[in-house]
Amino acid sequence: MDTHKHIQILFFFGLLLGTLVLVFFVFRPYLYPIILAAVFAVVFGPMHREISKFIGGKEGIGAFLTLVIIFLIIFIPLSFFGMKVFQESKSMYQYLSEPGRNVFEGEGVVTYIQGKIVNYLPSFSSNANEYARQGVDWIFSNFGSIFSGVTQFVIGLIIMFFSLFFFLKDGNKFKEALLAYSPLEDRFDKQILSTLANTAGSVVRGTLVISILQGILAGIGFWIFGIPNPALWGLVLVLIALIPAVGAMIVIIPASAYLFFFGNPLNPLFALGLLLWGILIVSMADNVLRPILIEKAVNIHPFIIFLSVIGGIQFFGPMGFILGPIIISLLFTFFHMYPELLKK
Repeated sequence: MDTHKHIQILFFFGLLLGTLVLVFFVFRPYLYPIILAAVFAVVFGPMHREISKFIGGKEGIGAFLTLVIIFLIIFIPLSFFGMKVFQESKSMYQYLSEPGRNVFEGEGVVTYIQGKIVNYLPSFSSNANEYARQGVDWIFSNFGSIFSGVTQFVIGLIIMFFSLFFFLKDGNKFKEALLAYSPLEDRFDKQILSTLANTAGSVVRGTLVISILQGILAGIGFWIFGIPNPALWGLVLVLIALIPAVGAMIVIIPASAYLFFFGNPLNPLFALGLLLWGILIVSMADNVLRPILIEKAVNIHPFIIFLSVIGGIQFFGPMGFILGPIIISLLFTFFHMYPELLKK
């Protein structure tokens, strides 16, 4: 290759790299909605194919009908649930923010434990109350930021639905374009795409759906047995259940202990009822549904998945519970492909 041709190629790839960087920054504000749309396209792809087949192969109409179904079965219920959680959070914050309100007042388990500690550390009472109040102020001041920026949230939601529509409608075209432009052999490209689809689908079906279902069931149990703010604590359970190897009982057991120590003569029975509800209903939902919802499990050690979720959330934010396992799965796929590439 002559020098002039070599300079042309270097200049071309320099321009290409610079353009890709600029494109990244253009799409960066709405990167997460686009990624979420791609994940939903994987999960609801089979539904879209069946609908399109039923209406005579019209991909566009099938994609639109799929979006309508997703909106009806997911976003409308989540909107009502979010409003309920916001109301309960606001009510709890107002209760704890009243002048003179003691965070530890009442005959709850915290008061019982505090009384034992005060026997040895008399200064614990005032310090603990102040620390708890500061903690509550910090939690709810940050929690309020979730509900700010409504305009940005709405725009992101619109972009997600538009992206999802085109991913469903033209998904095969996008896939063919990736195969055509990739310098790898098609079998390696298909292996990478298959890993992405399997991991994203497994995380959503096996983690997100089950976590939401467990949160709903736990919230119903909290409401039946008299736990205050059941929707809020159901949301807490959903967030905790997103982390692999962390079961729903990490929320159920403290809630049962709260009922047991709370003074009402019937509460020990309620505490036992909530504990049994957690074991027989909430936890069993995970054990029964997980094998059904996961078509092809991610073949990675659970401890590595656990670290990928925690690290992904810390690095990427809320989307990290999906992106973390996807990146780890890609890494193992590349390790698997590496010996085959060396044979060429």
